[in-house]
Amino acid sequence: MTLQALKESDVRKLADTSAVFSRGEDYYESGEIQKFKVSASGITAKLQGNYGKYSIAIRDEKNDLITECDCPYDGDVCKHIVAVLLKYLREDYQQTTTTEKRSKKSDSSDALQQTLEAMSREELLNLLLKLSNTDDSFRRTLLENVTIPPHILSKQPRNTAKVKALKRQCDQFFKEQRYNYYGDYHEYDGDEEYEELEAIFEEARTLNAADQVEIFWHILESGNEVFEDEPGLGTPQMEEAFALYGEAVGRLNLSHKEKKTYFVQLLDALEWEMCGYGDVTEAIKKALDAICTTKEDFLYLIERFRDLDFAGAGDWITDYYLKMGDEESYLRQREANLHSEAHYIELAEFWRNKGNQAKYIEILEAWLTKISADAERRYYGWGRSGESALEKLAKHYREKKDHHNLLRLLLAKAQYESVSLDLYKEIQRLAIKLDIWETTRPNVMKAIKRNQAVLAEIYLYEDEWDEAIKLARQTNGYDVESIGTLIAEGVKLHRPVEAIEIYDKLVQINIARQSRETYKIAARYAEKVKSVYQKILKDDSAWRDYITGIRARYPRHRALQEEFKRL
Repeated sequence: MTLQALKESDVRKLADTSAVFSRGEDYYESGEIQKFKVSASGITAKLQGNYGKYSIAIRDEKNDLITECDCPYDGDVCKHIVAVLLKYLREDYQQTTTTEKRSKKSDSSDALQQTLEAMSREELLNLLLKLSNTDDSFRRTLLENVTIPPHILSKQPRNTAKVKALKRQCDQFFKEQRYNYYGDYHEYDGDEEYEELEAIFEEARTLNAADQVEIFWHILESGNEVFEDEPGLGTPQMEEAFALYGEAVGRLNLSHKEKKTYFVQLLDALEWEMCGYGDVTEAIKKALDAICTTKEDFLYLIERFRDLDFAGAGDWITDYYLKMGDEESYLRQREANLHSEAHYIELAEFWRNKGNQAKYIEILEAWLTKISADAERRYYGWGRSGESALEKLAKHYREKKDHHNLLRLLLAKAQYESVSLDLYKEIQRLAIKLDIWETTRPNVMKAIKRNQAVLAEIYLYEDEWDEAIKLARQTNGYDVESIGTLIAEGVKLHRPVEAIEIYDKLVQINIARQSRETYKIAARYAEKVKSVYQKILKDDSAWRDYITGIRARYPRHRALQEEFKRL
């Protein structure tokens, strides 16, 4: 699944529960999404949640959709991610130029299009150049949408004047950042991106490789100086600058001896202050990879990394051996440094690519043995992209129709990774087939109880209304609304009075937060109460008593009265 192919039905499936989707829809409709940006690399946004501002990042990676949110939710796809994806789909960010959009253009736009189509190539070119030279924003838009071919860049002469001008812009930008910090009014935002730097990046991309190297390194050194004074500068563009620097050095076609200067600069940068933030360290690795092209380069970096006090050195050395094609050294290095799930998956995939399926399964099973022995640790794989080791094993045993081993793997997944209603159902089907469901279910429920949203779904799936209501009454804190909504919706036809009780709890929670936005949310929950009274209990009088009581309880809350007036 990719962003381009995404549909709203996919978002429903991605959401951990139907309640998470519903709350995400509420967040989208409430307009809480800020700094929403769609680019070639994916989607980034900020969202004001109940307990602070959260950062959301969504991107495509090898035909998989990778979603990240720094909220405290312990599942995979939270309501904030759902809200951002709904904005992306419903506000037509998915297709920036489609037939449907063209049909919506005004008559004046059609006239402009017809006029431009009638102009000659030379006239259009002169118009573009004129606007580009007189309008900075237009020039930047052009640069954002045009990829200048390498053969054109390679023919560009050194432009000392442009380099000096861009460096001055860079210095002015970082001077202002320091002023912000020292003035004590800059709000730290590690994911913040700056238009001033983006403009420098776009302009620098039009220069030859040597000029780009000079400019991007100046940006990086200046950015690190700000970090040393006050680590509050957003890192995404620092990461981009490292990548662009590496690409520019790579285009210089240097000998191994000439590359050493740049290798040393990047290796020294691993000790910079900014490397403790964001993905700066990984960006340095990408820059090194862009420059490193020969066996001599790889061997040089391997030796340097052996002497560095750097946590990731072992993994980078392993990667270089693999890229060199030195399988013997790779295996020796990797087998001596099997620590994380990623290590086991990497080694397993190595054997799979060699056609050794038995070794592939052996390595994945070794990971399960490792985590099973670590009785105190749970929730393996958070932050991992792609299939987990256990998912790969389960896939293998499904293909083999090996029900005993598949059930073993699914139970391990429930215990050590994420749980879901679909996982519960699959375990249930297998255990019934093997005639061990009665003894298996207690173990499954023990694992699932750490995720109350999934527990609620299971209670509703099994028609265990009393257990579901008990869970809704006990739930507080972060999950109270999503779980309460899910359970109230699930039990309202069977336990309407208790559903009203749950909805009322959510009404009171949002009233207590005392803001226009939370009053709107409280009113939406009150509308749910109205629906149960009128459509299920057929008791309009009880509904009128309920809503009259709320209005009477808060006579001086004008915003609340306005939101509840329509009810």
